[in-house]
Amino acid sequence: MKKLSIIASTMAILLANGCQSHSAIHQAVKPDETLTNTYWKLVTLENQPITTADNYREPHLVLHEEKTRLAGSTGCNTLIGSYRVEGKRIAFEQVGTTMMACPDTQMRNEQALLSTLQQVDAWQVNGGTLSLKNANGKPVAVFEAVHLY
Repeated sequence: MKKLSIIASTMAILLANGCQSHSAIHQAVKPDETLTNTYWKLVTLENQPITTADNYREPHLVLHEEKTRLAGSTGCNTLIGSYRVEGKRIAFEQVGTTMMACPDTQMRNEQALLSTLQQVDAWQVNGGTLSLKNANGKPVAVFEAVHLY
């Protein structure tokens, strides 16, 4: 009877560990988000983390599939424009913003983001991360997918 109890305990432990390992593997491999129609929150710009001032929107982009329309926020002003995608290449066109004044940090982030969008040549999505790259293949802006609901 004691032997049966030890075997049952061992099987329970192995089964529990097997489920945890499978669960960990399943969670580690996330499917890629879609480039379009995803809310992309700006995380780093030129390898610098983005900070958001209280009571201001976070910098983000949404590449609407319909009419290849760009929308979002610089963290200060509303961002609009269009984009063109050909394979893994991307270009932002006719990008404009509203003209509100914001704290210095937000204005610097806005200017840097607008300048960076002009340099972008390629994109890559890996799971929930979007990297926009320059012509040398260097990531110049990194975004995280945010699910709004």
